[in-house]
Amino acid sequence: MIVTYEDAKKAVASIRKAVDPCSVVLFGSVAREGSGNDLDLLILIDDRERNIEDAGSLVQNSLKPFYKKFSIDPFIVSLSKWREYQRKGSPFLHLISREGRMLFMKDIVEEWIKQARDELDMAVYLLQGGFFRGTCYHAQQSVEKAMKAGLFKKGWDLEKTHSAARLAAIGKDLRVKFPISEDEIVFVDSISRGRYPAEAGLLPLGSPTREEAEKSVNLAGKLIKSVARKRKNGC
Repeated sequence: MIVTYEDAKKAVASIRKAVDPCSVVLFGSVAREGSGNDLDLLILIDDRERNIEDAGSLVQNSLKPFYKKFSIDPFIVSLSKWREYQRKGSPFLHLISREGRMLFMKDIVEEWIKQARDELDMAVYLLQGGFFRGTCYHAQQSVEKAMKAGLFKKGWDLEKTHSAARLAAIGKDLRVKFPISEDEIVFVDSISRGRYPAEAGLLPLGSPTREEAEKSVNLAGKLIKSVARKRKNGC
């Protein structure tokens, strides 16, 4: 039987009820092509809260109704082991980052807001040191992550894009309003380019100035405040 992305989401919903995982990532053929012969899932469990063996049993029980329809390969990994794999540079992690699709992440809006703030902190640090190109790059990353946080709140399925323009277009479809104009979106996307030497010519006016770096930081800060406020107010 052919397995689809919708089948994957149903299976994940059952897993969430059983074990409350940190995250569930879809990879393999269904992640790459939208359908396939089996389902490959990475299930991350916080072993500070739950025994990993008990979690494995609960996951298997939750998937029994789906085994009647198609094959599932659930890879259940503890949070501590995941961090160990990250430190060692696991090829498996590289595969997941390249082709995986996030189907669930606990507290996903808060996590992306946190990441947006981290990127903004790096941008401010570089700005203070006079590294304006790095400032603009991290400011754009902050804008991107803040916009994704706003989209996740509306039930958006993560798409691998770094374009603020693309995220703004998705926002319009989902009726998510971001406090950033079309001109500002064009600015923040274009000014962040030139991270690598071969791309330097893509910058509109060469390397960014202090004024442009400050503008990119201010845009990121404004977006984070807006998304965080809406999250707090539940709107």
